[in-house]
Amino acid sequence: AGSFETVVTAAAVGASKPTGWADTLGDLIPTNAPMVTFPVSQLRTKYTRTTGESKFKKLRGASFDVKTEEFDDGYQAKLKDLFNQLFAWRRWKEAPGRLVLAEEQFRHSSIAALLELGTATTCVDGQNFFSATHPCNIGDSTVGTAWSNYQSSTKDVISISNIQAEVTAMMNVKDENGILLGVMPDTILVPVAKVEGLKNLLAQQMVLAGPTTATSNGAINNPYLGRFNVIPVKEFTDPDDWYLVDSKMVSQGFAPWVSLRETVPQSLALRVFDESSDFFKNTGDIKMSSHIWYGFGLALPHAIRLVKGA
Repeated sequence: AGSFETVVTAAAVGASKPTGWADTLGDLIPTNAPMVTFPVSQLRTKYTRTTGESKFKKLRGASFDVKTEEFDDGYQAKLKDLFNQLFAWRRWKEAPGRLVLAEEQFRHSSIAALLELGTATTCVDGQNFFSATHPCNIGDSTVGTAWSNYQSSTKDVISISNIQAEVTAMMNVKDENGILLGVMPDTILVPVAKVEGLKNLLAQQMVLAGPTTATSNGAINNPYLGRFNVIPVKEFTDPDDWYLVDSKMVSQGFAPWVSLRETVPQSLALRVFDESSDFFKNTGDIKMSSHIWYGFGLALPHAIRLVKGA
């Protein structure tokens, strides 16, 4: 009975599943090429009064490259152990599914690491991905004034006034003509340490508008009740920083990041060394090795905003 309980307990221990945010809020693109160039063109279409001859502007644009690299992981076991131990055999049969889950987690961990380096990573407009000085137009510096997707002053996400201030700031993102783009964030990415407090705050019917006084407790209806999709990001290493995202803008083509997955022949992707292999004949072990080719890059900064947390 003791050994059976041990098997049941061990079988319950496994890898957690990613929440999917890295795939749904960015672009996951399959490709047959080891490198893909993503062009970003800006037409700056804006009508002005006709005086004399018709007006023409040159098409301007820029691009960024994402290159794939090879990554691998795998499993190895003694064939005799698999025959003699039911639990070991079950675990071996689960290995391919675990590799699929690990690949999904790899994408999420990679994108989280990119975001956390975003204040020091140059993006397509020549500024750091998270910056207070993004140009409106990549090819014409005379268009409009710079816009920001970065708050460097620390602000705790568990605060209605802080959320309001950052939402308002994000609404000032501009298009290629220097006109407000219409960004309206509907998603907040937060580290696990802030999830419960933020969800509880946003679920309250009434919240404090400001400092309480002797005559009033300052309570108002919660303006953000049911407004935001709060997504816990267990892959973040900073326990305080938070990100506002406009998922509607992302779906319209303003993806903040790109995950590039290179398609390769199955014989390269999953390499199985079974009983017919020389490896088995020399060691008595069998093994499988999974190889994946991925590239990750930060793309357009318009639909995401980083706020340094406290």
